[in-house]
Amino acid sequence: MQRRKAWNGNTPKSQTEARRLLLAVTQECIERHGLSKVGLSDVASAAGVTRQTVYRYFATADDLFNAAAVLTSGGLLERIRTRVLGHEGLSERIVETLVVAIREIPKDVHLTAIVRSGNPFAITSALNLSFTQDEMVALSDGNQVLGERDRDELAEILLRLLKSFLDDPGPKRSEKDLRQYLYRWLIPVIEEKLQSTPDTDL
Repeated sequence: MQRRKAWNGNTPKSQTEARRLLLAVTQECIERHGLSKVGLSDVASAAGVTRQTVYRYFATADDLFNAAAVLTSGGLLERIRTRVLGHEGLSERIVETLVVAIREIPKDVHLTAIVRSGNPFAITSALNLSFTQDEMVALSDGNQVLGERDRDELAEILLRLLKSFLDDPGPKRSEKDLRQYLYRWLIPVIEEKLQSTPDTDL
């Protein structure tokens, strides 16, 4: 029996490319079989690698599957983007993203199993995905209004807040009440940072 080529003959040239390839394969497995029926061995086999190879790029199986499930929910990301870009100010767009994500993620078929597991996603894994930074830039219409460090730290804060709300929604609030609550506490802080960012940090 002929031995299968590693990475199905398409060896990645960098760690980033390897992560993206594994995520793409995992997405395909999730879409074909459903999140609850896919194991790490299935992904490794489909990618043409061993389980040990997968662990070189993702610390745990949860990191891999949670990240892939988020990306599989492309329709959700598109809906969030459509609603958010209707707002004018960048700070409003940033906080609106959080509002919509808190309300919509638990309703998404690909993310329901993760939310119910009590472990919505790993922050570090999510921050390593390019779409997190890409979304931050998209909110500002492609303008680099924040330096790279500030953008990454803001993304981390938002993801941590999102994880907290998904883990424990807290007091019952309507979407309007949730929006007012987050706008009141987050927008002044973000606005201050946007106004104080020096041109040399753009």
